[in-house]
Amino acid sequence: MDVDVCAGGDSTRKKMDTVGDGAVEVVPLELYDSSRAKIDANLRWLFAKAYGIDNIPEDLRDPFYTDQYEQEHIKPPVIKLLLSSELYCRVCSLILKGDQVAALQGHQSVIQALSRKGIYVMESDDSPVSESDLSCAPIKMSAHMPMIDALMMAYTVEMISIEKVVASVKRFSTFSASKELPFDLEDAMVFWINKVNLKMREITEKELKLKQQLLESPSHQKVRYRRDQLSSRQLPYFPLLEDLVKDVCDGAALLAVIHYYCPELMKLDDICLKEVTSIADSLYNIQLLKEFANEYLNKGFYLTTEDMLYAPLGLKHNVMVFIAELFWWFEIVKPDFVQPRDFQEIKDARAMQQSKSTRPPVPISNATKRSFMVSPAGMASPAETPLLPPIQSSPEVSSRYYLHPEEPDLL
Repeated sequence: MDVDVCAGGDSTRKKMDTVGDGAVEVVPLELYDSSRAKIDANLRWLFAKAYGIDNIPEDLRDPFYTDQYEQEHIKPPVIKLLLSSELYCRVCSLILKGDQVAALQGHQSVIQALSRKGIYVMESDDSPVSESDLSCAPIKMSAHMPMIDALMMAYTVEMISIEKVVASVKRFSTFSASKELPFDLEDAMVFWINKVNLKMREITEKELKLKQQLLESPSHQKVRYRRDQLSSRQLPYFPLLEDLVKDVCDGAALLAVIHYYCPELMKLDDICLKEVTSIADSLYNIQLLKEFANEYLNKGFYLTTEDMLYAPLGLKHNVMVFIAELFWWFEIVKPDFVQPRDFQEIKDARAMQQSKSTRPPVPISNATKRSFMVSPAGMASPAETPLLPPIQSSPEVSSRYYLHPEEPDLL
């Protein structure tokens, strides 16, 4: 079905260059196959990490083909690679590193390397996946999906941890250590995203209040239309998550996180932040999220639009690995474009305004006073001069670009 991505959105929202006719085509929910989506998303991630996103062989970019009877199958080259364990060994070596994984050979060695990290390859019925499960033909995808999930989890724990999240949140927020500390990685991600969204709520509320105070100051008393316009403006709605996968499906919370860390690249007015989002709003946000990841995060978004929109539970590891990459970029790597917002600059701006208003009066000569008594024809009076431009915060600059020794190279 075609859905207008701009329907129900604000007029200030930018149009997406990737959508030529203003519509995004998505598979209807009743035709969306979550099992196929899981295979597709896992293989996309595996190939990107094994080869590099720009170097995936052409015949692997789409892992499926359709036969003469319109039946879809996994391509033979893909099956051959999975059965051979080649990709698993390569990705596991890149993630875990060290002498223990330097010479991985075979499925069993990967399973053992992961188990030493406390990550176990288990099928949906909690039975362990064996080497014979992974090497038998015809291929047993119910065993290969947990294998890739385990590798994704290993990658995730190398990029994010409860300790790193808590240290990050302490920098810009307060919380109760006895009540709010996350208890696992999924909870840590919810904790981080929610604290950033609460911080953005605080920033926007204070900014609006400050602008109202500035407009109500004596120097702005005659510009009523700006005050009325400001008072009628609704604040953006910053969502708080309860369920990680279901509650990020409209893209709003993740885009708010991106704005907080990259305010110059992701403008707040470009994000659809509503308490109730339509499908069109969600599609717009998801497309914005994909565009940002493609341009600035090494094309690290391996889900389709439908995967985000419908958010099947089976894609939890895929969503988590993307959020882990966001955290890694913003809190560990910190390239130049990461410049987190902080209300300190707003406080400084307020202090500057107060200091200007409390300056001692400068004596004015009688000749100067007389020159202002009559305005030449056509000259605007001081009360009619334009307003000062809106106060804008200057983001905290972080020019460091480093990779922590404990963190993985971006594969």
